Amino acid sequence: MTLAFQVLSGTIGAEIADVDLARLNSGDFAAIHDAMLEHGILVFRDQNLDPDQLHEFAARWGEVHLHPYLSGLPEHPGIIEIVKEAGERNRFGAHWHTDQIFTPTPAMATMLYAREVPPAGGDTLFASLYHAHDALSDGMRAMLGGLRTYSIYNKERPRSRRMANKVTEREKPAEPAIHPLIRVHPETGRRALYISDTQTTRCLHGMTEAESRPLLDYLLAHATRPEFTCRVRWDVGSLAIWDNRCLLHMALDDYPDHRRVMHRITIKGEATIGVSDS
Repeated sequence: MTLAFQVLSGTIGAEIADVDLARLNSGDFAAIHDAMLEHGILVFRDQNLDPDQLHEFAARWGEVHLHPYLSGLPEHPGIIEIVKEAGERNRFGAHWHTDQIFTPTPAMATMLYAREVPPAGGDTLFASLYHAHDALSDGMRAMLGGLRTYSIYNKERPRSRRMANKVTEREKPAEPAIHPLIRVHPETGRRALYISDTQTTRCLHGMTEAESRPLLDYLLAHATRPEFTCRVRWDVGSLAIWDNRCLLHMALDDYPDHRRVMHRITIKGEATIGVSDS
């Protein structure tokens, strides 16, 4: 297959035209896999996938990941239906984050499929943690190389009613996870910052939140500089897949009077490797 690319920004992202994700041969899939490693996020338009087909496409990337704290569709527990009804606020994902940083083996990739979208708004922003790392000074990279973060899922974060009802065992505390602040990508070998919003990445391991917060705030602001980002606009039938090991993303909550329904599925990843571990 010769993929027809339209890049989304000067840094990350590409849209690929004329691909039916339900009918890929092994060569087509290999080309798409390589393209994701190169561009970070890929967008496909005009897909017509039922939950079975979405799950089948996800399974080609690896084992489908079950969210430890959110329930999925009854027939497909790995697919989380993200719903915001008209007239309510949906704060699910409306912050810069990387999926499942709060678990020991975070998701390798995330897939989002648009089922119902507002006439305008509801876009998703992405930021490259590769470029954020590479733009740091030599001194800052040397200082961060041995640091690790302490991250924990926030069950009390504001959500729309439908999303709040998906939180399981709300009374049971979430388990924390510790990861290197600079992560080595297991397939490309490139180094990336590995952080999330400061409600999830609470502190640097071995330090207090007060000691950690100024540095984490700086790194999050640095990682989301406009020149490191791209923006995805959704249409019904649009599907995006992104490399969760080197990107941040954020859903925009700018469509209060409209309904939006997305299907999200994540692919199981591996234990993180830090600079000192490689």
